[in-house]
Amino acid sequence: MAAGSTRQLRSHVFGGRCRASLPPPLRFWKENRMTKFESEPVGAPRPLYAHVARRVSALHRGYSQGVSSSVSALARLRRGVGQEPGAELDLIELTFANLETVSSGLPDEPTLNERAAYTVICLFALHQQSRPERSMHRAGYSFGRSARELSRANSAPGSSELDEAVTRRFVALGTAESWAETVHHARGLIQQFRAADIPLDYGRFAEDLVALQNPATAGAVRTVWGRDFYLAPRVSAAPDDDLPARP
Repeated sequence: MAAGSTRQLRSHVFGGRCRASLPPPLRFWKENRMTKFESEPVGAPRPLYAHVARRVSALHRGYSQGVSSSVSALARLRRGVGQEPGAELDLIELTFANLETVSSGLPDEPTLNERAAYTVICLFALHQQSRPERSMHRAGYSFGRSARELSRANSAPGSSELDEAVTRRFVALGTAESWAETVHHARGLIQQFRAADIPLDYGRFAEDLVALQNPATAGAVRTVWGRDFYLAPRVSAAPDDDLPARP
């Protein structure tokens, strides 16, 4: 294959297509999310990310200081994992209250953004359980990156192979065909993240859950997750505590 053709193929496979070649929904999604290891978003404002980041950061701050209301809130949120948004009215206040800027004209059922916020904040409570010393929300940790760290942690010492059980669960998450199935597989991995003390970017996870519901953007989410899981760069990363957390 000629050198020019090789460069074109590499550009296509690893997301290097020119901006004009992307369909509008996918272009918007790619231009308004965070690149893999950055701590700050780029492009237009991201209200869902900001909402989730504020909520989970506030929950951890209170939990780390032993504030009884935060401890109680996290316990209630853990009970909400797997339930439908709205099943318990008090959890609306803790998850998606005031996420949507207007109240008139909204459907009776939760919006997709509200469902994502509810889901990830409840999962954060599960992840944060018995971990008051540091937040399990950490900017820059895509689901693929966190899953890769778990897979390497579960592998035999000195092995370069990814753990087979984690890989199976991760692949099942990426190919889930329903919201309930996605949450089921995510919950299983997040429980393992907690045991291994591996964080996750919950604002980004909420955005990814929304994007997975749109055929125009679902493939891009899976591509980023897969790239982070299988093709993580072999570089010396800064300590976790040096990565700035969301406000």
